[in-house]
Amino acid sequence: MSEGSEQPKKEENEADESDEPTLEEVVALLTNIPGVGPKTAEKLAAAGFDTLEKVVKADKEVLAAAVAGLSVAKAEATIADAADLLEKVKSGAIDLTGKSKSKRKKAPEPEPDRHELEPIAAVAKAEERKRLMTGYEEEKSAMGIPVGPKWLTKFEKARIIGARALQISMGAPVLIDMKTAPKGRFGFAEAELKAGVLPMTVRRTLPTGESHDIPLSILLKHTRLD
Repeated sequence: MSEGSEQPKKEENEADESDEPTLEEVVALLTNIPGVGPKTAEKLAAAGFDTLEKVVKADKEVLAAAVAGLSVAKAEATIADAADLLEKVKSGAIDLTGKSKSKRKKAPEPEPDRHELEPIAAVAKAEERKRLMTGYEEEKSAMGIPVGPKWLTKFEKARIIGARALQISMGAPVLIDMKTAPKGRFGFAEAELKAGVLPMTVRRTLPTGESHDIPLSILLKHTRLD
């Protein structure tokens, strides 16, 4: 027989070998049987039961003996489940290639509710907030006091006296008659505050960070210092 006549047979054998399913494909097929996991599927394939038809035709006792850890009762249930699966595959109810012929249509998603909204200009106008000013606030605004009460708070007085006492200790000239003033730096500072001779401003800051400087002389008009 010539070499040329043997070559086609060799190619035909190679084609047959390439068509054989791999172990991964066999395991993926057998795991479609209810109750059969990857490990059991590998054992079935190693024992020669590498198709659904072979599992269905197997004897339960032979199958149990061939697969380690598989009882006769479990083998019988596996054979029955494999037969049911094979019947569904042949009828087309189940497609193990991933394309089920009995695929249900996906229900259409409901359209979102539509609401008629007002123009952005109208919304912006509705969101405008007009500040209502009381008579007290109008009076403060006319006096030049946009923030806080129209008098010095106790904290502001303590800070002014402390700051002025520090200035005096550092050599700042005293602005009142020292003969009639009380003794001590804090005494001088408090006396100057009561006399209204300190050329200071009080800074008040809003929570937003905005600050306003108010002349001390304006606040002293409404502050009791006795």
